[in-house]
Order: sequence, then C-alpha cells, then structure tokens
Amino acid sequence: MELFPEESQWELLAATGMREDFQAVWIEGDDINAIADELKVDPTTTLECDLATALRWSSAGARTPILWMGEHAPGWTFALVVAGSAADLRLPDRRVFDFCYLREIDEFYGVGNLYDEEGLDDLELNDDQGDEDDLDPHLIAVGRVTGRFIDRDWLAERRTLCRVPAGARTS
Repeated sequence: MELFPEESQWELLAATGMREDFQAVWIEGDDINAIADELKVDPTTTLECDLATALRWSSAGARTPILWMGEHAPGWTFALVVAGSAADLRLPDRRVFDFCYLREIDEFYGVGNLYDEEGLDDLELNDDQGDEDDLDPHLIAVGRVTGRFIDRDWLAERRTLCRVPAGARTS
C-alpha cells in the first residue's frame, strides 16, 4: 500500500455531496452481519444501495442513527452516518475510528485512539480537532491503519442502509 492516496480523500468525499456534515465510523472486523447483530439492526428493514441513494436519507432528521455500512478493506467495515449520530454507538469489543466534521462550525473531531497507531509520524496530526483544511491528513491516517484509502471504486460500491435502534446505543 502506498503512503499517500492518488486523490485528496476529503475532495473525493465532498464531490459526492458530503461537503456539509460528515460522520463516519471505521469498525474493526469484516463480518458485517456480526457487526449489524451487535448494533441490533433488524435485517428485514435494510436496503442495499449506492451512496447517492443513501445520502437522500441525510435530510431525514432522524434521531436514531441511519448508517450506510459495508466492506472497507480486509478486517474493516465502514459505516457512513447519513442521519443521527454515531457518537454513542456501542461496539465495546472492537476497535472503532469515529470521525465527525461539522460544516456549520467548520470543525472536526478526529479519532483519539488513531494517534497511537504506528506509521503516522509524517502526517500533521498535531490535534484531534481542526477545520476543513485539517481533514485530509486524518483521513489518510485512517486509510493507512485500515489498509485502504477512499477512491472512486470505493465510492461506487453498494452497501447496506440500516437504522440502528435505541437499544444499541449507550443513552
């Protein structure tokens, strides 16, 4: 794997329509069904879809998280939070990288446990907070640790749209 992606991670995401708020979770483990079970997702209420379809749910105003979840790389699952918040999802037996960017205040909250990972010394990860200009190094760091950067093929994949019920949350 290269140390840097071919294209800006944030610009790829922004080009798909995610320029506003962006919340995502990279979850250790590639058994998507097991992760969905841990989150208490009802498999009868899911929808396999592309990113454009999933993003239509971003204006749903849902309080419970709606995730677009699927394969990221061997050993990792990706979940884009299209509605609600992932801040209180419970996955206690898994390593999780939770990333949140709020356009309205131009601030992101990075993944604290990411900064202890090896091989990231050349990236400017001085802080786990910043503005839009600070997003790319943190997204590159997540890509290095998980073994895959975001690219056009990754964005074109179909994943599962699902609602995480209140019972899977800490509050």
